[in-house]
Amino acid sequence: MERVAVVLVDSGITAVSSRGRVSAPSPGLALIDPETTLLGTDAQRNARLKPKRVHSRFWQELDTAPLARPFPHHLRTADLAHAHLSEIRRIAGLEAEEVIFVVPGVYTADQLALLLGIAGSAGIKVRGLVDLAVAAAADRALRRRCLHLDLHLHRAILTEIEHGSEVVRGRLWEDDGVGLLGLHDLWARTVARLFIRQTRFDPLHHAASEQSLYLELPRHFSALTEGETTRITIASDGRQHAVDLERREVVEATAEVTARLSDWVNEHAGGEATTVLVSHHLTSLPGLVDRLRGNAELEVALLHPAAAGSAALGHAARIVTGDLALPFVTRLPGYDARPPGPVTVAVTPPPGTEPPLVPPTHLVIDGIAQPITETPVVIAVGGDDAPRVSIRWRGTGVVVEAPPGVPVVVNGRPVESSAALAAGDRLLLGDPPREVLLVTMVP
Repeated sequence: MERVAVVLVDSGITAVSSRGRVSAPSPGLALIDPETTLLGTDAQRNARLKPKRVHSRFWQELDTAPLARPFPHHLRTADLAHAHLSEIRRIAGLEAEEVIFVVPGVYTADQLALLLGIAGSAGIKVRGLVDLAVAAAADRALRRRCLHLDLHLHRAILTEIEHGSEVVRGRLWEDDGVGLLGLHDLWARTVARLFIRQTRFDPLHHAASEQSLYLELPRHFSALTEGETTRITIASDGRQHAVDLERREVVEATAEVTARLSDWVNEHAGGEATTVLVSHHLTSLPGLVDRLRGNAELEVALLHPAAAGSAALGHAARIVTGDLALPFVTRLPGYDARPPGPVTVAVTPPPGTEPPLVPPTHLVIDGIAQPITETPVVIAVGGDDAPRVSIRWRGTGVVVEAPPGVPVVVNGRPVESSAALAAGDRLLLGDPPREVLLVTMVP
């Protein structure tokens, strides 16, 4: 039986398997129509067409109270969570798998009990429950004091972590004034003003073009983490409208949000040497990481999308239990006490055995997933003049290739020149090392 970690953050719930597969994120959205109810990405694709029919707080407000108007009175947020988990179970293939739930620490004991009941009713075999921030911090070389910053649909969550022989969750703070959906609205208005100024076309004037814009926003803002401009094209009434969005314009538009989050982190860091783990949900907010790194007391680390799920699988021995009443694990072994060996699956099959069943399709570095093709993905491991490491498809598999003398470690084992890679592999490239995760994205 394969083990799967389900990371329950409503910005995009993901399933990470012990074979390195990572499901596409499913946002906590429900579009409730008289005829049907759409969940996750299906709801997201239609949310701007029927915005008054969208419920986006059922994971945050998880309970059994009836929904308020305009939603049917017989529905509860628990019903929507059940429907969403059922959809995720179907898409991610969780019917016969042993599941670990990785959840943020904001849920009450009653909500966790309700969550486990919902999962059981949805046919999901939950065998472990672990705090998301603790899992994300496990197996990492951190300072003794650590903060984990994450962004949900309607709130930001900051979690304090003490790091020593164990990673232990401390205090937790919420900010309901910042959320991913609010950021999307801010970004959409910024882009719309640019379209109006340059083309006199308002993409927010018609529901269809508004929906198209919202669906494209994450991709374009991710592009701005790597480059200075991105071209946005929207089709409407048989015409193509295009503008070039500059990173500078986005930084200016989101300056208030960026300042709010960075000041929040600085306040709770309290002037001490602190590692800040930044969730991948925040890596597309231009200017935030730069502002955080402006504080010399902060060491900023960007998390890849599978960080918490993969670590939970690696520490399954401490999390999984056969007890009916699952304990909520809020401490795991620290970096110096981590279990030896790879976290997911072995990368080099024994002689004479079949190759890995699931080849990697993407690599994740600095919180950004990049597709792997025959064109090498080149990774810098030092300054401008430093040698480069490349990862690419070659023949029937994926390989990493490095110049002589460049340290390459695959799942804790040094390799020379080149090595075959499989989904679930962890790479450390160069000195100081850059971490790369190999994953397979499934629809």
